[in-house]
Amino acid sequence: MINKIGFTLACLITFNAAHAAEFSQQGQQVTVRHGEYKLHYDLNRGTGDLLWGNVPVIKTFRSTAQLSQASLDSAKAVGRTALWQKVKDPARGEGETLTLNNRFADGTTLTVRFWFFNDKRWLLSDMQVSAQKNLHVTKLTPISASFADIGEGGDKRIYTTPYSNNFDFGVAAVNHFGLSQNGTDRFANPDEPMVKFNGVSHWVTALFDNTNHHGLVAGAASVQKWKSSQLLGEAQQANGALSEFALYNWGGTQSGKQVSSDLFFIGYFNDYRDGLESYGKAYNQGEPRLNWQGAVPVGFNAFYSHDSYGKARDMYDITDYVAKNLKPLGYEYINMDGGFQPDGYPEGMKTFTDYVHKKGLKAGGYLTPFAIYENWLDLPVDDTGYSHRDACLHDEKGQLVKTYLGSYALDMSHPAAQYIVRRNIKNYLAWGYDYIKLDFLDMGLYEGKHHNPAVNGIQNYRIGMKIMRDEVLASGRPVFLNASIAPLLPAAFTHGRRAACDTSLGVANYSGIERQAFNSAASWWSNGTLYDYNDADMFLPEYIIQGNNRYGQLAAQRLATTVALGGGHWLVGDNLPFVDEDRSAWLENKALLKVAADGSAARPVSMNNFYHAGEHSPAMLVRKDDKGGVYVGLTNWQSKPQTLQLTPASLGLKAGSKWQITELYSGQSWQQKLGVVSYPLAGGATALLHFSKQSGVTIPVPDNLAQGKTITAGINSYELDLGKLTQFNQIVVKEPAPFAIRNYALAYQEGGAWHTLTRGFILGDKRTFSFPEMTARRLRVQFENHEGNLNAPEIEVYQHTTAVPAMHIVQESIAPGSERTDMQGEQQLMQTFTLQQPDLPKLDFWLFERYVDAVPGDNFRIQIVLLDSKGNPAQTLFSAALPPFNLPSRPAVYSLWPRLTGLDIHKRYALIFSSQGSTSQPTGKNSYSLWVSTNNPYANGELRHSVDNGKTWQTATNQDLLFALYSRAPFKSGVK
Repeated sequence: MINKIGFTLACLITFNAAHAAEFSQQGQQVTVRHGEYKLHYDLNRGTGDLLWGNVPVIKTFRSTAQLSQASLDSAKAVGRTALWQKVKDPARGEGETLTLNNRFADGTTLTVRFWFFNDKRWLLSDMQVSAQKNLHVTKLTPISASFADIGEGGDKRIYTTPYSNNFDFGVAAVNHFGLSQNGTDRFANPDEPMVKFNGVSHWVTALFDNTNHHGLVAGAASVQKWKSSQLLGEAQQANGALSEFALYNWGGTQSGKQVSSDLFFIGYFNDYRDGLESYGKAYNQGEPRLNWQGAVPVGFNAFYSHDSYGKARDMYDITDYVAKNLKPLGYEYINMDGGFQPDGYPEGMKTFTDYVHKKGLKAGGYLTPFAIYENWLDLPVDDTGYSHRDACLHDEKGQLVKTYLGSYALDMSHPAAQYIVRRNIKNYLAWGYDYIKLDFLDMGLYEGKHHNPAVNGIQNYRIGMKIMRDEVLASGRPVFLNASIAPLLPAAFTHGRRAACDTSLGVANYSGIERQAFNSAASWWSNGTLYDYNDADMFLPEYIIQGNNRYGQLAAQRLATTVALGGGHWLVGDNLPFVDEDRSAWLENKALLKVAADGSAARPVSMNNFYHAGEHSPAMLVRKDDKGGVYVGLTNWQSKPQTLQLTPASLGLKAGSKWQITELYSGQSWQQKLGVVSYPLAGGATALLHFSKQSGVTIPVPDNLAQGKTITAGINSYELDLGKLTQFNQIVVKEPAPFAIRNYALAYQEGGAWHTLTRGFILGDKRTFSFPEMTARRLRVQFENHEGNLNAPEIEVYQHTTAVPAMHIVQESIAPGSERTDMQGEQQLMQTFTLQQPDLPKLDFWLFERYVDAVPGDNFRIQIVLLDSKGNPAQTLFSAALPPFNLPSRPAVYSLWPRLTGLDIHKRYALIFSSQGSTSQPTGKNSYSLWVSTNNPYANGELRHSVDNGKTWQTATNQDLLFALYSRAPFKSGVK
């Protein structure tokens, strides 16, 4: 008999689960009936069939085992017996098992079990090989067949899952699997082209029809001893049966007189999406997930905003910004990520986390627990008597296993490796972190020559993950653990898991955003089953660090929909004080935040053939709210307009019922009796609809006051004539890709003169500006230059309520300019100014970088200070920093949103620019540069320079920074 280890096998459509399975045997023919499911096994042949009703699901399956010197095949056994027994499992309840023993001529036995539970809609299977001598087993396959099907269907597809989130979920037609990277363990210098998909899905798979949704779901029901995969073979014709189907364990060698598999799951479902959710719940029964008692992680993450330049000083500033502006909305976390360096915190990590906690926020850290770097190898592991080299995994030739990052993998069966992982996680707990991202966890999965030869890759992984989980649980306080670059299974060690690779990384012809979207959509079912929360990476409203290549508004909004419906994280990964105000409005959208903070993932209405066949990510995602309504995410991944049809069946709602429908980004809302809802989307656009039973106020689409009006192109300008004086408070400028316009100014005409309303660097495809109510006839977009093909923008004008904060320029220092680079090291520049209004929501300045062969060594820091009576800095009111990556090579308008209020118009203020950790270069090489004028264009202040870190200041005669100051106050005379 084999040891009890787990379960897996099947689900049913209209299943009466109240009855126990029934066993019968006539001669050598064994039959088990369980609801609509029938398992038939031929003891003469050593093969079986699995049927749903009268539909063959898996035909003529056999069971095999790969040994080091031989292989076993149930069809080649010399004798077979069947045994039927009642069982009672603590997690799954009462049921029965069918045990099939296959005996071979040398006395070796291959035993396969099938588990049937009285109240479950699926079956389980496992296997064992045994002998009087030691066996060395490399692969166990309880089910291997040359036929798998789901009955009738006009659009049959396969669904596959990746080894880790370094790779991708995919869908393909059964007769055309398409392409894939589909890697497993990644070693140094990996070469992973997109090649014909080999049919291997890791952890779980589905065979389904995309029209009637019937499907077969099969995968690992436990991952304790082995890695678990499925092998699929292409059908010979469209909607035909798969030519190969196998469930198997692999990864390393297991030895002994008895070697057992993990459990496997197979189920046939009326809706394969229900089946995947049932699969996740079934796995969770066998090994319960790590439960999180707190709220969904909502906050900030430094990876995409500061990269490796997320230093203490600047993270203190971000903490202040979040505490003041976003904490009231539910933002809690200040998270470090990849590139995080503890030595960038000279006062220590505990001092930083204490500061975060004093602000009422939570601190997040970043750890790569299974990686050892080259320069550590010969360093001692504290006082253990071991070096780091001793703790590393070796291959079969005795060489260290080198990873795809150039690091080395830990051998978690070695006591030194266990010490390292335990010490490191305890350090993070002692530092006071409330959230720990565990990254590159796939480095714990490598096969090799372990210190303990009985340990394989999956067991190595489990040892390390268990150490970290147990230390967190023993800490006595809630700490969120999140897994990244990690296998889907096993899933009992972290509260959350990243669904895809980094959003910045595309694959094949997919952008990073669409890649994140289809992986998040495909893994919806693991949310709340395998893990408490999924992680769709971060929301990047602008991606400031990309400079000229920052996101357009539509792309960023597509990402917002993806992350909000991803099921469990809303971490903003952008440099918050530099994000445009229309995009910041998304961060403060309470309805959108509620969707994200609910922590529920939306599932796709239909699965396109994404990844394998290169089709777009699913266009429609649906999830329930907590009051009987639904949220619907709609995304047009095409460049041309598209109208999506929402049927009651696709939404899971009753036809003819009355609903309040609200679009969360725009706030538009209306009541509608539910039939087919046709929703048009422009190319690349997205919408997030809420269908609610609660009646609300109708908020219509506002009228575009510029509809049909003429836009005239001039020299570096586009002018709109509204035909008459028109009252409005919002302007939307839509520039087609590739967003060529640089350094724009939006102005209105009054009395023959043009007055600048606002400035910026890049417009994008839907830049929204709000102003205090005003009246004008002519508007103009003027720009200094353009990069790439110039396409005329659309200009729309509105008068309506908007969430975008209204503001406009009230002071400018504008003149022909020249550069100054003397603000690095001990040098600093200061521009003094006074205010006409007691607020400063935004300011602009011209910045660029003189890159030659290296970026500056430190961030570019901007401070706003109050000056004392002698003109010296007396109080810092605001500070922010830009990392040195991808800054433009010529002057660019950079906008900063300090959001200051309650200022004194009778006092003097200043902007201070510095980069203390950068080397001052007399030639300006590899330096930051500001654009200044020698014509003294600003009468209410002056430019000053310091060479001693701001201790003393000298006036730069007749010089002023080029800059603009904004206010939210109403317009003065002239413009209403």
